[in-house]
Amino acid sequence: MGTSAHGAVLYTASEATFLKFNVIVPIDGASSENLFADQAVALLLANSPGVAQQTTLTKLDMIKF
Repeated sequence: MGTSAHGAVLYTASEATFLKFNVIVPIDGASSENLFADQAVALLLANSPGVAQQTTLTKLDMIKF
């Protein structure tokens, strides 16, 4: 989780997929300065080749341990 969706969240999640991790991103736990950046990160994680296949977007309240 992070507070810079278009920086830390996007690049950390992407790098983790390149290292063959399955990544779960609670998209409502990340934020940025504007709505466009928030939506762009969700779009990129859901559709980027090599990233989308190993990334699950979810909400914080849907994660159970």
